Amino acid sequence: MLRILKNNDLAHLKYEMQQCNVDPAGISIMLQKSDFYILKTLPLRAPGLNILKQQMLSIGGEVAISKGSANCSIDNASAIIIGTKKQFRKLVKGLDGQCFGLPDLQLELIEFLNHKVENFFKVGDKVFDLSKKTLIMGILNVTPDSFSDGGKFSIADVAAEHALKMIEDGADIIDIGGESTRPGADKVGLETELARVIPVIERIRYKSDIPISIDTYKSAVAKKAISAGANIVNDISGLNFDEKMGDVIATTGVSAVLMHIQGTPESMQKNPKYKNMIDEILEYLSSSAQKLVDKGIEKSRIVLDPGIGFGKEWETNFDLIRYLEEFKIAGCPLLVGPSRKSFIGNLLKLPVDERLEGTLASIACSIQNGADIVRVHDVKECYRAVKIADRIVGKY
Repeated sequence: MLRILKNNDLAHLKYEMQQCNVDPAGISIMLQKSDFYILKTLPLRAPGLNILKQQMLSIGGEVAISKGSANCSIDNASAIIIGTKKQFRKLVKGLDGQCFGLPDLQLELIEFLNHKVENFFKVGDKVFDLSKKTLIMGILNVTPDSFSDGGKFSIADVAAEHALKMIEDGADIIDIGGESTRPGADKVGLETELARVIPVIERIRYKSDIPISIDTYKSAVAKKAISAGANIVNDISGLNFDEKMGDVIATTGVSAVLMHIQGTPESMQKNPKYKNMIDEILEYLSSSAQKLVDKGIEKSRIVLDPGIGFGKEWETNFDLIRYLEEFKIAGCPLLVGPSRKSFIGNLLKLPVDERLEGTLASIACSIQNGADIVRVHDVKECYRAVKIADRIVGKY
């Protein structure tokens, strides 16, 4: 006699209410009460935690706080606030005139309640509607030592032909990298990287207007790649390895993919540790995005990537996909790159060339959890999987 409706799917809930012949005015009121959130704050002072809890309790919500906050035996701690969107709006009013860090929380809550996750990705004069389609970024490694296809596309003509094949197979973006960033990889000199990527970009651009992403953390490489025809910079460091990268992106007006990494490619897999992985990655990515926003770049041109396999224990990469939706709070489109990576191989005990099924499963789950762009090697197979996953989540 009972059926559990999908949580926080307001379009589906509205449909079910209409099926029950609920009054339209009543539907509008009840949808507000059904929009449910669980939010985690940055650390607040103990008195502020107690005030926050009492305010939320008084309007029917809840706040989980440290047991040491009641007697102020702790200086500060985070809180987890639980309630409907309607209750959060009441909470905002209840925080008027408070202190102990609560005015800053009030402002953040206002921004959260009014913020809109960007559903468009702008590249040059192209605008991709991410509510209709998950984009496929085809990987083109023009390096001799890539972890999965090293050396296969190190000749410019061969690489360009492979790019055209990926476009034919359904790629929306081609991502070109001239330096391997696999764990333990050695750095490549500027001239070597340029010699690898520029001829390939020029050849692709001569035959196609597809968006081209340059996978580099060097501003000099990005600048020359943009001049050759690239219109996205994919920086594995999220602007943190080269302080000039943000200026190159801002002055040229290209789009950007900002990734999280702990350490460097040489050191990132040497015992990576986090106190709270999602918190730390979100703070890193939000800070990176804000650097570009401060330079005048709109969020619809900024994509965030949590960096699967870049400074993470292999088991925790599954958590990144499971909790991917939590990164939506930053207000930018999300990219994931699970293709053929070691977390798949370690779980299935498979070599790089046998990880297609694991890649497809990872992509499908990523889309279910909020991915807007997937970065892959096997474009034809992934295009088919994305098509099905998109229809399941309502992108069409």
